[in-house]
Amino acid sequence: MNTLRPILLMVFLFCLSSTVQADAINELNNLTKTPEFEKMKATYEQCVLKKGVKFVKVSTPAEAINYAPTACKRELLVIKRFFLSGAFKAEILNALLESIKEGVEIDLINAVYDEKIAISR
Repeated sequence: MNTLRPILLMVFLFCLSSTVQADAINELNNLTKTPEFEKMKATYEQCVLKKGVKFVKVSTPAEAINYAPTACKRELLVIKRFFLSGAFKAEILNALLESIKEGVEIDLINAVYDEKIAISR
């Protein structure tokens, strides 16, 4: 019986943490569907694309792709601050921010190379 208690406690804590994490993910999903979040995300994306196109005119595409997101880090921090008001685990918040950055990076690569092709003509 004494060996069974720690196992039951571990199972209970695992189930509890899974439920808490699922609730946090649901809340996060609800917040990502708000107009406020969409506006902040669009502002970040526009900033990165605009900077990338500007940078490729004076540097290489690789440098433009590398430095454009850094030039718009303030906009990404606004998004992070928006989610810090909730009770989200750091891993969940970091995964969301990484997902946003990856999505914008895909668009950035396309925009930079489109601009480079236009300049070359």
